Amino acid sequence: MTLAPTDLILSAGSMMAVPVLDRLRPARDAGFAGVSLMGADYQQMLAAGVSAEDLRRRAADEGLVVTEVEGIYLGLPGREPGPTMPAPLAQLLKGMEAPRYLAVAVAAGASSITVIDMFDGAVDIDQAAEAFANICDRARDLGLTVQLEYVVGGGIATYADTCEVVRRAGRINGGLMIDSWHLFRGNVALDELARTPGDRVFGVQINDGPPPTDADPLREMTKGRLMPGEGIFDLVGMIRTLDAIGSKAPISIEVFSDTLSALPADEAARRCAETTRATLHKARG
Repeated sequence: MTLAPTDLILSAGSMMAVPVLDRLRPARDAGFAGVSLMGADYQQMLAAGVSAEDLRRRAADEGLVVTEVEGIYLGLPGREPGPTMPAPLAQLLKGMEAPRYLAVAVAAGASSITVIDMFDGAVDIDQAAEAFANICDRARDLGLTVQLEYVVGGGIATYADTCEVVRRAGRINGGLMIDSWHLFRGNVALDELARTPGDRVFGVQINDGPPPTDADPLREMTKGRLMPGEGIFDLVGMIRTLDAIGSKAPISIEVFSDTLSALPADEAARRCAETTRATLHKARG
C-alpha cells in the first residue's frame, strides 16, 4: 500500500507508553492510515510473545499498514555513545543494527526503514555514504526503501551533510527523513530545505517545539516536544516548502512528550491527528 502526502502516520514516538498492539485501534479511530515501529517496540513485542507477523496481521485487521521501522543505526564502525547520553538510550541504539531490523521490517509489512547516527563525534562523509549505500543495497534486495534522518547533535553534523551523504551514496532507494524538530532546532532555513530534491524526501515527521532555553536539548528531544501548532516552529512554511519541491511523502506525527504519554491512548491519538490536520489545513487550505 502506497501512502499519499495527505495520509497520516502515527509515529511510534508519539505512543511510546502504549503497547504496540494497543495503539492500533486508537490510530484507526483517529483516522490514521499507518503506524511506525521502533526497536524498543519490537523488543517489548518479543517479550510479550508477539511477532512482527502478528503485528502485520493485526494492523491489517484495523485497516492500517506498518509503514516503517525507525531508529536503525547507520552502522559506522567504532561509534560509541557519548558521556551525556542516557544509558538506556545508548543501549537501545547500539542494539539497532540494520541487518536484523531489515528482516523485522519485511515481516511487519513495512516498506521502509529510517537510519540515524546519534553518537558523539563527527563522521567522515564518504564513510557515512558508504555505510548508507550498503544498507540501501541490502534493503533493495528486500524491496525496501531507506531514509537517512538528520539528527541534531549526531555524527552527521548538518542537514547539508545529511543530504550530501544521500547524494554520494547514489542509491535509488535511498532518501531523506525530514523531522521538523531536528530541522528547526538545527537552524535549517526553509531556503535550504527548498534546495532539497523533492524526490529524495521519502518521509516527513511533524512536531513542534517551545521557545529555546538553556535546558537540556536531549531531554526536549526525547520528552518535551509539543503538538503541531503549540510551539514556535514554522510548520506551515515547512509543509508549503515540501509541497513546492514536489515531495510526495506522507506525514508522520512524532511527538516524544511526557505530557502526551500521560493521556489515554485514544485521546493521545485523537490529539495527534487533530493538531496535525489543523496544521496541514493552514498550509494547504
